[in-house]
Amino acid sequence: MKEMLLWVKRTRIRNDGREQWYATSMERPWVCEIGETQQLSASGEISSFDYHTIAQTNYDGIIDTIESSKKYETVDSYTAQLINYYTIGRNFSKAIITQGIIPKNNANGFVRISGFIEQQGESETEITALTASQSFIEFGYTETISSSGANYRKKYTISGLAKLMPDQELSISIELKGGALAALSFSINVLVDSPKLNDTTRLDAYDINPIHKIREILTDDTAMNKPESDVNDINFMKAADRIWDEGLGISWSITEKACLEAIEELCGHIEAGVRINRQTGLYEVVLFRDDWFEESEIHSITVNKIKNMQLDPPVFTDELINKLNVSFYNRDAIKDSSFSVSENAAIRNLGGVEVPGDADFPYFMNQRNATVVAQWKLKQMSSPVWKGSFTTAEYNARKWNRYDLLKLAWPRKWQGEITVRIMKINLGTGADVSIDFVEVVPYSSHLWSDVVIDEPIDVGVQPPLACPYEPFEMPYYLAVMALGQRQVNEELNYENNFGLVGVVAQQPQSNSLYAVMMTHNGVEGEEWLRAATINYEPVAELDQIISRTLTNFTVKDSAAISGLPIGTLIKCGSDWIGTPGEWMVFIGIDPYTGVVSVKRGALDSLPQDWGIGTKLYFCGNDVAYDSTEYIAGEEVLVSALTTTPSGMLENKGSIAIEMNARAFRPYPPANVKINGEYWPEEIETDLVITWVDRNRIQQTGGEILGWFDGGVSSELGVQTHLILTEYDENQIELATNNVNVTASNTYTLPISSMQAATKTVEITLKTIRDGYECLQPFEHIIELSLFFSAPYNITHIVTDI
Repeated sequence: MKEMLLWVKRTRIRNDGREQWYATSMERPWVCEIGETQQLSASGEISSFDYHTIAQTNYDGIIDTIESSKKYETVDSYTAQLINYYTIGRNFSKAIITQGIIPKNNANGFVRISGFIEQQGESETEITALTASQSFIEFGYTETISSSGANYRKKYTISGLAKLMPDQELSISIELKGGALAALSFSINVLVDSPKLNDTTRLDAYDINPIHKIREILTDDTAMNKPESDVNDINFMKAADRIWDEGLGISWSITEKACLEAIEELCGHIEAGVRINRQTGLYEVVLFRDDWFEESEIHSITVNKIKNMQLDPPVFTDELINKLNVSFYNRDAIKDSSFSVSENAAIRNLGGVEVPGDADFPYFMNQRNATVVAQWKLKQMSSPVWKGSFTTAEYNARKWNRYDLLKLAWPRKWQGEITVRIMKINLGTGADVSIDFVEVVPYSSHLWSDVVIDEPIDVGVQPPLACPYEPFEMPYYLAVMALGQRQVNEELNYENNFGLVGVVAQQPQSNSLYAVMMTHNGVEGEEWLRAATINYEPVAELDQIISRTLTNFTVKDSAAISGLPIGTLIKCGSDWIGTPGEWMVFIGIDPYTGVVSVKRGALDSLPQDWGIGTKLYFCGNDVAYDSTEYIAGEEVLVSALTTTPSGMLENKGSIAIEMNARAFRPYPPANVKINGEYWPEEIETDLVITWVDRNRIQQTGGEILGWFDGGVSSELGVQTHLILTEYDENQIELATNNVNVTASNTYTLPISSMQAATKTVEITLKTIRDGYECLQPFEHIIELSLFFSAPYNITHIVTDI
């Protein structure tokens, strides 16, 4: 017979045919589902997004077909953009538009989706629902109403992560309430990538939960054959759930092994211990996690109760292991694989000297699991700890158990209390008890580590891969950093439409040191120009949805930005999907939690809502830019081409940037509060608006201000305008007032001066200089929670301040 390679999979039954312990209908605790994703191509494995259905129901119940125009373009090898324009007729009661994305060539993997859906028309028509298919693992959106009346406009900014399966469509559905003419804009950017899975993202089930295997060894008649009543099922269920949440599944095949040795190996794979509880006599599992024990379960002992203490002093730094060589079994490659994990801080303390150790995980089938546990183990091995034993006659010590935690004080050697783990309890003669212990190192504390994968010897030259990048028109500050303030001012004095195009990019592969910025002026027949060399920026992705007021948040890859200096500029979001992005300022990162702190709405931008997966480019002041001077109204095509020793990526797509004379425009007002709050939904008293001024000239030196910082003197010649528009409950415009408030940073609109039927007030606050408005004015609609009637004066007069 020819040699065969057989894949075997353990069923969810026991050796004697009975159902597995704790195998629920969802099979949640029995398997640990974690897997790998593959890199796809937006143009190769995904269709051109031309699938869509539109169902319009008229008042008479007839469903009509709606014609639509669409535009699809591939931005680069991994990103595609879709723009659809739908026109909805007047006489309909409801319209449901479904936009689908169809895989090709049996593709499977993940796509990230970001973009916006915008509806324009009369106020009677509005978007009432926005939903995504079940294939979306993460889906979120924020809603903004920017105007009312005949110019009613509602916008949804969306983001999501979807699992792409063969022949299974993704879809986003928009439901509109009928009644008037409406035009719908639909712009979606799809990035096909290989995301770093979080603990709640699962793929196909491969591996058994090791807690189940430990219990099986204890109770199976082919192993230790303990009665199932000897196992603390509540404790084992808690451990099984936690391991499932962490995704630490194992697979193994053994012919002969001692049961206790097998349990010890399994515990080593998940950082755990098995014990017999001294009070109940039941088998229990203890996971070595910071939050496994409640605070009330941690023991304590006073110093005067300790008869004798024997200590092993902490190991010196130069003897601690600071690098682990890790081995595991790679299921995809069908062979043993290895990589190394290094503790950077410890290595630097030794002047770059590495002290290696080994960690073997034969039952882990993927690198993800081996990396997680290896970093926990390296944290233990690279930290100096106290260990030793003490003797006590404390009666309660006889009730303690192995692996329990103990608060231990010993003023002769350390200050205060340290937390230790009980490793052994020896009952001596009489009332004396001897306790062996080791100091606990928090497994979840931050580890400044690098994971270095051992590449196969036969790896060939990796061709250039497309790099994620973001082009933008440079704000005044970055233009000054590039050319100098004198030259920029001279250019603006000569031509105030002057502007530069910049770009930031993320490194797509290790053998690429830079990318090339290519630009095109959009004129047919003209050639692409090599504009600049792009040095890759550190990049992190948002791990949560952030609101406009949030200044502390988590990212998915905080290690990439841990060493950046305070004050680094951050480019967030795209300038080419409908609205300008946002600039932030890096304040720092918490070394224990990884939470990033920033200033929001820096330079000429305003804080915005951002979804999970949004990229943050930590670019600082030095960004690549095209030295060609463009004027307002021009459209510039920008492409970033990855370079490697084997060549440069072929230009397969670009992103268009429309020039807006950004460097000349004044900065908008900042720190805007309405009745003392940021973006409140409603008010019950007089409308009181306060703000502070910004100055683009002043912002070229010193610390960059965020939107929530205090004010500075306004730029010479800048006027601040406040526009207040009142609407009734049917969104019919009642009054619009334009107020020049340059001489003041506050304005009050009394209740008595409002129209009697006023239900909502739209607030627009902007700056103007020499006919040019700020790029991002402050806009907000607020609802009045009270209905007003006579004797209020319905005559509305606002005078300039």
